[in-house]
Amino acid sequence: MESLFLAFQVYGLAIVVSMAVALMIKGIVSVLARVKAPRQEIPESPASGREVTSIPEAHLAAIAAAAYTATGAHHILHVEDRSRGMAWTFEGRVAHHASHAVPRRPAR
Repeated sequence: MESLFLAFQVYGLAIVVSMAVALMIKGIVSVLARVKAPRQEIPESPASGREVTSIPEAHLAAIAAAAYTATGAHHILHVEDRSRGMAWTFEGRVAHHASHAVPRRPAR
């Protein structure tokens, strides 16, 4: 009987602590919602419908030189439009998620 009473005390304490934490988080979120930070402008993406022109080779060379100066002896291996590489990204994600898949048992 004492162990049952102790279990109820522990569960009750856990409920009280969880409610206190939930109320504290709700308070923090409401305070942060009132104090909104200014939003930064997001540049237009190629998917927005605007035409994107290619980068001139001189600009690309200047960017590569600046990156080399800032990071050291790293090499830029490939530069291309973001939308062209989406198939590789998708296939990589599928392979990654498939590695976590639970094997299905055959029907009996």
